[in-house]
Amino acid sequence: MQMQLTLDFTPRPSNLKAIIKNTTWMNVSDVARGVGFMMPVEVSVTLSDALEALQSEDADSYDQRLYDALWLAHHYLALDLRQRESVSFTFDFLREDKHNGKFIEASLRLRVEAQKQAVLLGLMQDF
Repeated sequence: MQMQLTLDFTPRPSNLKAIIKNTTWMNVSDVARGVGFMMPVEVSVTLSDALEALQSEDADSYDQRLYDALWLAHHYLALDLRQRESVSFTFDFLREDKHNGKFIEASLRLRVEAQKQAVLLGLMQDF
């Protein structure tokens, strides 16, 4: 038995769910362009928190750490991009404790992942 299909173009309200904005990643593309990234770059909020300046540090310490982490991520990704789309590396930096007059060594294990539309940089547990 043959059946003819009919098309109904009557507008109907969409049943799509509201899009929930992902708050675990933050866009740092402006800073990343200065390092050499050509596509959007997002950093995990946990990494951003780990790079935050202590109360006894200068406010620009965060900016310098972020820049250094992005530079290393771009460097390692450029070296390994042909073999892999993600690279893990250790990011070491010093925190200045002006109250005690000492430097505190910090070490973070980071992962950078090049996806189709963006590059993600975060702590290992963020992926």
